[in-house]
Amino acid sequence: MKNIAILLVLSVIITGNLFSQKVVSGVSESKFVSITKDPPKPPYLEIISGSLQFADNDGDQKIGANGTAYLQFNLNNSGMGPGLDLKVKIQELNNIYGLQYEKESSLGQLDTDNTKTVEIPVSGNMSLKEGNAVFKVWIEEANGFGTDPVIIEVKTQPFIAPKIKIVDYKVSSEKGTTLQKCRPFDLQVLVQNVGQGTAENVTINIPVPENIVCLSGNENINIGTLIPGESRLIDYNLVTTNQYSSTSLPFLFNLNEKYSKYAEDKTITLSMNQAISDNKLIVQGKDQATTEIVIGSLTSDIDKNIPYQDQKNPDRVALIIGNEDYSGTLNAEVNVEFARNDAKIFMEYAKNTMGIEEDNIYFMLDATAGRMRKQIDLVTDLIKKMGNNAELIFYYAGHGFPDENTKTPYLIPVDVDATNLDPAIRLSEIYKNFAETGAKRVTVFLDACFSGGGRNQGLLAARSVVIKPKDELISGNMVVFSASSGEQSALPYDKQKHGMFTYFLLKKLQDTGGNVTYKELADYLNQKVGIESLRENGKAQDPEVNVSPSVDNIWMDWTLN
Repeated sequence: MKNIAILLVLSVIITGNLFSQKVVSGVSESKFVSITKDPPKPPYLEIISGSLQFADNDGDQKIGANGTAYLQFNLNNSGMGPGLDLKVKIQELNNIYGLQYEKESSLGQLDTDNTKTVEIPVSGNMSLKEGNAVFKVWIEEANGFGTDPVIIEVKTQPFIAPKIKIVDYKVSSEKGTTLQKCRPFDLQVLVQNVGQGTAENVTINIPVPENIVCLSGNENINIGTLIPGESRLIDYNLVTTNQYSSTSLPFLFNLNEKYSKYAEDKTITLSMNQAISDNKLIVQGKDQATTEIVIGSLTSDIDKNIPYQDQKNPDRVALIIGNEDYSGTLNAEVNVEFARNDAKIFMEYAKNTMGIEEDNIYFMLDATAGRMRKQIDLVTDLIKKMGNNAELIFYYAGHGFPDENTKTPYLIPVDVDATNLDPAIRLSEIYKNFAETGAKRVTVFLDACFSGGGRNQGLLAARSVVIKPKDELISGNMVVFSASSGEQSALPYDKQKHGMFTYFLLKKLQDTGGNVTYKELADYLNQKVGIESLRENGKAQDPEVNVSPSVDNIWMDWTLN
């Protein structure tokens, strides 16, 4: 038994060894294993129809040189996923020279169901050419889900230069009618853009000469922007000290603008003792279309370019009176607007165009009854002594007034009111005195009415009464040009800063150099004053001419030069 047991054990051991050394091999069936993720969700990008537009700063719907504008549109994503790494691209198809813009700009990401406003700056440099810029705009997306291109066409505007200059000036003072030391005066300058382009950062600087003080403290002024045709009135209040020794006062005005090349400096030289105005002007800048620039002015067109003739007439005398300020005896509302200016400019035409020597001109502003009578008597005596070749020109701007009972017309000095006409000067008395001088010619210009009306309210405005004055007979070698007829008023021409009658009287002298016959002048005044008074004042004003019988056949050929 023992031997059998041993044999069994050995058999097991041998069998186990055999199996432990056996190699088992085989091939399994092929299988595929895949790792999956969710499918992509693409965006749907579109430039919203109708949202593409052009915006500029000045509103002219053009890309201008040195100006910035924008192409704007709304970008929408209505797809299932975000638009990634978006870029806006722009191309100008006509190759306009001088355009400036970024051809590509990053917009980042646009999530689904969102809208983004896109703004693309475009500008032009100084070399920008005129033309039509055609822009193609589209969006690129990282995965290729960009937009279709859209087209917008915009006009381009080359650089248009402004031109800044001082176009006019005026000197005035409330302290007198001449420029004197230690007396403050106002120097007004009118700065205007007379170019076709808009001027920016406009400045004006005035270095005040030594021993002159700028009381207004505005030596340096920043005007800002001036569009074509626009003007600004600058008012300097100045005074010379007693130490100022020169007879001239030079003022240099330094003008500048954004580019430092389109502004003109100007020197204005004044003179001591020169005649100056006693009233300042207020001028509003006028905005003009760029097609036409109207040069601004502080004065009327007849106040400049006054014709000059070298030959003087020593036999011609002028008496010129401008009564404007009646506030001392009446009230400021019945002042005769522009009468002083009328008389001053008439005097310039008398000297320069009518050939009257300065010593033969007698000139008064705001004359009292005493002064008027004294000067009328003086001129009357002078004409008598000068002989038969003497000529007299009498000009009066101011109030006239009729006696309510006799209808006799009077000239009204500034110290006389309508309640007492005793100190006033009867028109018939003036005619009689002048006729008796024996002068070869007496010419009278009356920019006054004798109905009680006037340039503003008139002397009878408070009572709403109009009186038809009596026609005065004239004699001698006399012709009288009157501003109005019968019950009409002599009216102002506000935009020209003159009486209506005086403006057209001097305008004709300016246009003809004084070489105009009295008949031509009478016809011109009747037509021009009659029409323009209706246009400007809404009232009739018809000038008339009265002629003495002795010159009835010859006066029409007389001239003023």
